[in-house]
Formats: sequence, structure tokens, C-alpha cells
Amino acid sequence: MKDQIDVSVRRSPKYAAFMAVGAILGVLVAGLLTLVVDPSEIPAETTVAKGAGLLVVFLGIIGLFLGGLVALLLDWRGRRRAREFRVEAQIDMVDDPKAVAARRLAEMRGEPVPDPGTEPGPEAGGESPDSPAEAAPGTPADDTGDRGDLGRSERPGSGA
Repeated sequence: MKDQIDVSVRRSPKYAAFMAVGAILGVLVAGLLTLVVDPSEIPAETTVAKGAGLLVVFLGIIGLFLGGLVALLLDWRGRRRAREFRVEAQIDMVDDPKAVAARRLAEMRGEPVPDPGTEPGPEAGGESPDSPAEAAPGTPADDTGDRGDLGRSERPGSGA
């Protein structure tokens, strides 16, 4: 099935990159401010390292937020410059996950791949792997029956 749909194409910044650059610039500014401070003017109970650490954290966080703000402003500007296009899209119906899994298993085993519409079922004379005794060799049996565990995992730490 082919259809025409409208799409919007725009450029958007990577927020993480802008925030990382902002944080790095904040740390660099903190380093420069630490170099400018005269150690003799600092009170006796405070060291240069404590002041530098405080500046690094404070200015790093401010740089992080400013980088995110710049990215947000660029993103808003990019939305105004978005271009609209009409494209043809082919819309496929999504297959049943069980049918996809059956086809993949058949491909792996080298068996003939069943057609999506002709799955052998109980009414068509095919096997029904509902009970462990009737399960085909190599396929796991359906063991989600009445065990009373409500489907919880038995792995350690899962609460079962």
C-alpha cells in the first residue's frame, strides 16, 4: 500500500554535546580564576584547593546549564527553519510476532519457510505444542501453566 505523507525535516543540536562543552568551559574558567587569586588574600581556614574545587563545581554546573540553554535556543531556531516535504511511503502491515518467530526458526533449521497465511494449526492437521508431551523436538514446551507463580522470574533478586 502506497500513500503520500507530509514530513518535516529540520536540523537539531545534540544537547549532550552542548552541555558537555558548557561544563568544560565552566571548568576552564574556574581554573583561570584560581590562577588569578592571590593565596595571601585567602583566609587561614580556607586553602586554594578548596576554593578551586568549589569554583570547578559551581562554574561547571553553570556551564552545563548554559550549554543546554544554547542548544535549546538553537533547537527553537531550527524549528522555525523546518522544511515540509510530501513523500511517498509504503506502509506494510506488521506481521504477527509468532509467525515471524516461526519463520526465523524454520530458516535457522533449514526447513521450508511457511507462508504467512498458511500456518499449520490444530484445525489444519498440524501439531499443537500446547502440552510438553506434544511439543516438537528442539522447541521449548509451554510451561506457563497453572504453577501459581503469576509469571514471575526465578532468577536471583527477582523477588520470586
